[in-house]
Amino acid sequence: MARRTFTLLIALVALALSLPGALLFSSRIAQEQEREFLRSSEWMAKNFADHVWLQLRSLPSEDLGRLRAVFSTMVEEFVVMDPVIYAQIVLDGELIAQHQHLGDAPLERVLALPEGGVLARKLERKRLESGLEYLDIWRALEPKPTSEPVTSYVRLGVSLAPLREATSGIYQLALLWAAGFALVMGLGAYLSWPWWHAARGLRPLERAKAYGPGEAWTFGQLVIDDHAKEVRLNGATLPLTPREYALIKLLASEPGRVFSAQEIIERAWGTEKFVSSEDVKKYIYLLRQKLESDPQNPTVIVTVRGFGYKFVPPAQ
Repeated sequence: MARRTFTLLIALVALALSLPGALLFSSRIAQEQEREFLRSSEWMAKNFADHVWLQLRSLPSEDLGRLRAVFSTMVEEFVVMDPVIYAQIVLDGELIAQHQHLGDAPLERVLALPEGGVLARKLERKRLESGLEYLDIWRALEPKPTSEPVTSYVRLGVSLAPLREATSGIYQLALLWAAGFALVMGLGAYLSWPWWHAARGLRPLERAKAYGPGEAWTFGQLVIDDHAKEVRLNGATLPLTPREYALIKLLASEPGRVFSAQEIIERAWGTEKFVSSEDVKKYIYLLRQKLESDPQNPTVIVTVRGFGYKFVPPAQ
């Protein structure tokens, strides 16, 4: 498996695991946001009905012209408040004042007066032909049982566009969070590739096997005979120097593990002085010339760039 494929696989798995949870959490937040929006919209309608009722009690009911003027000003000022899109005041079944900003939507199709009154309290979700979704809210001017029809009421239209925008933002944030988590996991997978690949290169039996002094270690057609101090490949003994033998023995003692140049110097050269990483490169090169079928493209003594060298057991 290539490093890029491994990174992509981990990122996709992380995305698949995090996305459902993020969407579920966002769905709960969106539902709570919607409940709060409905509560605030109904409170707005109640507040408007209370203001109309207070004005109605302070003005002479016989002066209908003055009532119309005062209430017309009230509805115009109230509709300015976002997200209200229309307001209507009806007294004893007669329309006293109304105002709206619905664009090209016909007013009479939206604010038509019902026959026989309305319920004391009602809320409906509606949609205009233009696609605008809104709440149609009715509130009686006087406190009455909810199921009792009334002929004096206020009516508000509250656009659902702000709620839809907020909900969309919540889900977009969830997608960004899941994508960010997948990106972080993919980056972690990319950076951990050398270690993962090294561990993957070990077959289970080889990882479990303990190699001790004086034993013959067998890796397919490659045999490291510590008793005879020789290495055989395909039945033929390789002409290794003591240093080359010590080097392959060290690397093969833990197949798949990456040994740094400094660690190789300390364990294969011991207390010798003036040994550098260049000496390690030299002996790695010499070892590959005798061990690898293609020394320019080694598969047994592998360089892990930036970390060191590892022994990959040859195929059976």
